[in-house]
Amino acid sequence: MVGLSIFYLIVFAVIIAIAYFVAKEFYYVAEQKGYTERKYFWYAFLLNWIGYLLIIALPDRGGNNKSGNIDIDQLPTL
Repeated sequence: MVGLSIFYLIVFAVIIAIAYFVAKEFYYVAEQKGYTERKYFWYAFLLNWIGYLLIIALPDRGGNNKSGNIDIDQLPTL
């Protein structure tokens, strides 16, 4: 009986650790999209799939990836 309880405790700890690392990666994605608030980590950690979908659906604000910005001075004249 005690051995089974320890087994369940270990399984629970592994599930929490996996959820933490996945939420951390989704928070990194949110940061790359320009959303640096810590709430996006908690959305992914506490809401699981709903939080993942919320972060995936966020529009890109530019974040750290500025390659999509176009300098108007470099555009050719028409």
